[in-house]
Amino acid sequence: MSQEQKTINSHIETYLDYYCNLSHAPGFAVLLQGQWGSGKTWFINRYREKLKENNHKCLYVSLYGMTSFSEIENAFFQQLHPVLSSKGMAITGKIIKGLLKGTLKIDLNSDSKDDGTLNLQIPEINLPEYLRDADKSILIFDDLERCNIDLVNILGYINFFVEHQELKVILIANEDELVKDTKYQIIKEKLIGKTFGVSLDFEGALENFIAVINNLNARRFLSDNTELIQNFYGQAGYENLRNLKQIVLDFERIFNVLPEKAKDKVELAQDLLKLLIAFSIEIKRGNILPKDISKLRETYSVSLSTRIASQALGTGKDEDQENTPLQEVLNRYPSIDLRDPFPSELWWQVFFDKGIVDIEELAQSILNSRYFQNENTPNWVRLWHFTDLSDDDFDSIISSVELDFSNRKYVEIGIVKHVFGLLLMFSHAGLYSKKKDEILKNTKRYIDYLKDSKQLAISTSSSIDSITDDGYGSLGFQGKEFEEFQELSSYINEVKKLAQEESLPVAGQELLTIMQSDIWKFSRMICLSEYQYEDIFIQDYHEIPILKYIEPTTFITLLLQMGVENKRRILLSLRERYKFGNINLRLIEELEWLKSVRDLLQKEVESRKGKVSGFVLASYIQYYLDEAIRKLEKDKAQLGANQQ
Repeated sequence: MSQEQKTINSHIETYLDYYCNLSHAPGFAVLLQGQWGSGKTWFINRYREKLKENNHKCLYVSLYGMTSFSEIENAFFQQLHPVLSSKGMAITGKIIKGLLKGTLKIDLNSDSKDDGTLNLQIPEINLPEYLRDADKSILIFDDLERCNIDLVNILGYINFFVEHQELKVILIANEDELVKDTKYQIIKEKLIGKTFGVSLDFEGALENFIAVINNLNARRFLSDNTELIQNFYGQAGYENLRNLKQIVLDFERIFNVLPEKAKDKVELAQDLLKLLIAFSIEIKRGNILPKDISKLRETYSVSLSTRIASQALGTGKDEDQENTPLQEVLNRYPSIDLRDPFPSELWWQVFFDKGIVDIEELAQSILNSRYFQNENTPNWVRLWHFTDLSDDDFDSIISSVELDFSNRKYVEIGIVKHVFGLLLMFSHAGLYSKKKDEILKNTKRYIDYLKDSKQLAISTSSSIDSITDDGYGSLGFQGKEFEEFQELSSYINEVKKLAQEESLPVAGQELLTIMQSDIWKFSRMICLSEYQYEDIFIQDYHEIPILKYIEPTTFITLLLQMGVENKRRILLSLRERYKFGNINLRLIEELEWLKSVRDLLQKEVESRKGKVSGFVLASYIQYYLDEAIRKLEKDKAQLGANQQ
C-alpha cells in the first residue's frame, strides 16, 4: 500500500483528534460527507476504535429509517445500559427511562427572534457523569440524510446536545441529499463548524474486509490479488465500498466449495474473482439483472456479426448508433469473457438471483474447463475453448473434430449439438469453409444415423449432464442464436419421439420386469408424483402410453403371482396414473388395454366365486380399474367434443 493512499484521509483524522481532545465544549458539530458507499461509515468505525483505545467515551447511532426521537434514544439507552435493555429487563428499563417532553426554540438567522417554535422532544437520556466530561465525550450520528424525521427537527434535536449538553458531535451524511432541503444551509451555519469530504480509501477498506474472512487460503489469495481487484474496480469506474465488502464475502463462499485441485489453479480463481466483480458491480448499478447474464452471448454474437458485415461492405460503424446496456457491459471488461463465463451462464444467474452456490455444477464444469486441459481432453472440448488456441492448433483441432464428426464418433446428442454449434459459428465468422445449410443437412443425417443404430438417447429424466436449451456437459452451446441451430433442435425432438415410439415394446417388457422386482419404482415410473424431479435417474413414463405395448394376459399372469398388498399397490398405481389424464391426452391410447386387463381380471373373479380372493379381486376392479376406465372415457369424450 502506497503512503499516499494510506494517508488519504489522514487530515480528517488529524482534525478529529484535535476536536475530540479539546478540553472545553467547542459549540459546533463536525460533518463528514461523501457519496453513498464512499467509505464514510467504514472510516468512522475505524476512528471509533481509536477513540476506544484512547479511553474516549462515545455513543454511535445510525439514523437510517428512524421516524421518531424515541428510536434514537432507545439506541443510546441500549449502549448506555445494555443490561437494562436486554429482553429480560425490558419493563424495568422503561420505568427507568421515562419520557420527557419539551419545546425547543430555534433562531435560524441570528436575529434574536424565534423563527419558529418546533415541538421537539428534548433528549431525555440520563447521560452518566463520565459522558459529561467535555474532553472525553462524543456523539456520532450516521446516515443523517436517510433519517425519516423532518430535517429541521432532527438537526434541532442534535443541536440540543451541542449547545445545551455541551457535547462533541460528529455527523455522517451524503450532503448532496441534504442540500435539497432549502433550510439546510441556514441550519448548517448554526450547527456545523467544520465539513470534510471523505475520500475513497480503497486499499485500506479492502485490506480490512479481507482481514475478517475466516478461510485462511481465501484470505491469502485475495491479499495476493488486491491489485487485480483495484484494477477491475477502476476499469468499471466504480467507487462503492459496501459492494466491495459483499464481493469479498461472496468470493469466500465460492472459494470454500472449490475442489482442492481447483484452488491450486491461480488463473481459475482469478477468473472467478473477475467475473464476480464484474457481475456484482453491473447488477448493483442496475445495468443488468441476473437473468441478463444469459443474454450476453447473443449480444456479443450480434455485435460481432455487425462488425463483420460492416468490414465486408467496407463501411464503418454508425457513430450515432448507441450501444445497448449489455453491449456497454461487454465493452467495459475486455480482459474477461463475459459471454462464456466460467463455470456457466446459468450458474452465475442462480448465484445472483437465488444466492445458491451450485457445488455439483461447479465441480462438473471444472472437468471440461480450459484450466484442466491436457492430452486426454477431447478435441471438441479444446475446440470449444478456441480463444486459447493458436492458429496452427485451431486448424489442426477443427480438422480432427470434423473427421470424428464425419466418422460418427460422437454418440451423445449433447456433444453432437456442441460440434454443430461450433461449426455454425466458425462458418459464420469465415473460419470454416462449409456453409451453414450444408452443416445443418449433414448433422440431420448424423441424427438419423444415431436413431437407426439405436444410439439415440430417449430418456426423459434429467441429470447434471443432461441437455438443456443452453448447453450440455456444463458448457454452453455456441451458435445457438442461429436459426439453423433452432431447426436442428426441433428436428432432434421429432426424431427422438420416433425413436421413443420404436423402443416402447422393448421398454414395456423391461417395465414388467421392474414391476416384479420393485413395485415402488414401477409406480414412480408410470405415475406423476411429488418425487418426479428427485428421481432424476429413473425413466419417466407418466405421459407416455407404454402400457399398450404390454400383453394384457402376461400382465394379469404376473399380477396374480404377487402378494395381496403388492396386487393392490399395482392396481392403485394404475388408478393414480390416469388421475391427471388431462395433462397428456396420449394416455387415452391405453383405454382398450385397460379394458382388456379388467375383463381378464373379471374372468379370474368368476373362477374364484365363493372365495375370499375372488371377493378381494372384485373390489380391486371396482375401486381401481373401473374408476381409471371412467376417467379415460371421460377424457376421450371431451377430446372428441373439442375436435368437432
